[in-house]
Amino acid sequence: MIAKITRGNNPGDIGAYLHGPGKANEHVYEFGGSKHSGGIVIASNIGMEGHTDPSQWAGELRKALHTRPEIKNPVWHASLRNTAQDRTLSDATWADIGQSFAEDLGFADHPWVMVRHGHDHVHIVVSRVSDVGEVWHARNDRRAAQTVCTKLEQEHGLAEAPRRRVQPKLAVSAEREESRAKARSLGSHRAVKERERRALEEHRERMRRLHLVDFPKPPTTSSPSKGIVPVPRTFTQRARGRDQELGRE
Repeated sequence: MIAKITRGNNPGDIGAYLHGPGKANEHVYEFGGSKHSGGIVIASNIGMEGHTDPSQWAGELRKALHTRPEIKNPVWHASLRNTAQDRTLSDATWADIGQSFAEDLGFADHPWVMVRHGHDHVHIVVSRVSDVGEVWHARNDRRAAQTVCTKLEQEHGLAEAPRRRVQPKLAVSAEREESRAKARSLGSHRAVKERERRALEEHRERMRRLHLVDFPKPPTTSSPSKGIVPVPRTFTQRARGRDQELGRE
């Protein structure tokens, strides 16, 4: 069983679609041994079973919505479709499935109807606002709907439909906090890298200074080392030898 969920504002709009013939007359239901175009209500908690016109049940949902006009997208809509391998379910079985959905997802006390479109699928329309103004927030509704579909497949002997991973939608405050956490983590990573870079530079500077101490710069001839005073020497003429004197004579 596959569930697809949408939200809207006007129950009359979704009602006109559900009870219309469809784009290619694909919305057909059987009643009293004959086929009819459009959809028919087969389950509800507002006494609308058998209705083929949306005006009355849409009006009942609209009354509930008016108790909390500030609520955005107060109309919740889910289509439930069996797989090609499943048998055709009766209206009573679909009605039981609709009640299970209402109880497990938490909208059993809110006005809702189930409209059958064909042999393999139905639609559930719910007012998220109850008659007394209580709001069904439908948090994580897609994940919850998949869980209920799996349970119903097992209870009614239906084929297991492929499931799509659904990430829960975070509230705005949670999304912002997650972004802040990522920014803090990135900032901490950069701070660690900066400390490592500075530590490496300090290490290199210490090694350079130790090298200068162990291997000082040697003195040069042009500039004598400090503390060394050259000793002056007086030139003394060597005495003339006898041979030199004889040679000159």
